[in-house]
Amino acid sequence: MGAIGDIVCAIPAFAAIRRAYPDARLTLLTTPGRYSHSLHAEELLGNAEWIDEIILYDLEDVRTREQRRAFGAKLRARRFDVWFDLTLDRTRFARMLRDMLFAKLIGARWACGWRLEHIDFAAKAEAEVIDFPNEVERLMGMLSRGGIESGAVEFPLPLNEMGDPFLPRIIRESEMKSVPIVAIAPGARRSCNLWPSERFAAVAIDLVSRGITIVLIGGPEDYLMCEDLASQVGSGSNLVGKLSIPESCALLRRCDLLICVDSGPQHLAAAVGTPCVALFSQRNQRRRWYPYGNNHIVLEGSVECHTCLLDTCPNDNRCMKQISIEDVLAAAHEKLGEKLSGNDRSRMCAHSIDSSQLSEN
Repeated sequence: MGAIGDIVCAIPAFAAIRRAYPDARLTLLTTPGRYSHSLHAEELLGNAEWIDEIILYDLEDVRTREQRRAFGAKLRARRFDVWFDLTLDRTRFARMLRDMLFAKLIGARWACGWRLEHIDFAAKAEAEVIDFPNEVERLMGMLSRGGIESGAVEFPLPLNEMGDPFLPRIIRESEMKSVPIVAIAPGARRSCNLWPSERFAAVAIDLVSRGITIVLIGGPEDYLMCEDLASQVGSGSNLVGKLSIPESCALLRRCDLLICVDSGPQHLAAAVGTPCVALFSQRNQRRRWYPYGNNHIVLEGSVECHTCLLDTCPNDNRCMKQISIEDVLAAAHEKLGEKLSGNDRSRMCAHSIDSSQLSEN
């Protein structure tokens, strides 16, 4: 799948395949699925020297039998020797059989990657008894079962500079003043992953009051929410929808922290080594989609309706609303640590925001 989080989590697996086959022609076949016409894979990896070709298709390109036949002929002409299917963890058995048949029909000589990992009706019970791996670890383990040595986990992203001249000015001024830069990404494609924007505003206001530079990032669909957030904060830069994915990576490399919900930016930040304070719903199994690495703080509530796998919460995002403003500020303080002045650290420890008016939001 070609959503940005899926692509980023699969990059270490791509790198492991390249290490195993250093002289092979490596093709990435991907689709944005229901996020039609998204070019995340091409934007992120189009300039990568270690990948030779990216074949991107939309679901509408393979709707009819004739379209599928033509698409299969296009792939068969490439005479693939090896096929790695980095399937999503909750892929249904029928889809696995379909994809196995597809790999066979286009002439792949050897293939691996299909594995039935879950029983859909038992998702909640599984989450209570199984310690799930992170998605990066899961995909690396899939390759290991196929004979590919995992080795070190690497995110070999192409190095890109920030194209907007406004961005270097933000960074230059912050560095001259020795001020931390904190990115905030409040948006998510699934409404069940959203944290109240008023709480993000309260967090941003507190950090700005301590001299921290705030930048807002996300996709075009998050622009209006972030404009409202920026107006509440009265400071900071709303860069939502203004940056390409490589520019977002370049910005995140220079940030001291990202505060976000479960979304693509957290995986980009983890890939470039920026610590995250990530706010998680209990929609999925714990750990599966956490930002990769040990340099992050994940905050989540605890509800009896966990592992619902729903896109829209029927209970008003109760698990997300259990995460308080104070929780997020304490986590941000812990991650920023010595980058805050001693005076600011003391004030942050002593500071308490009255969130009684926000508790019902």
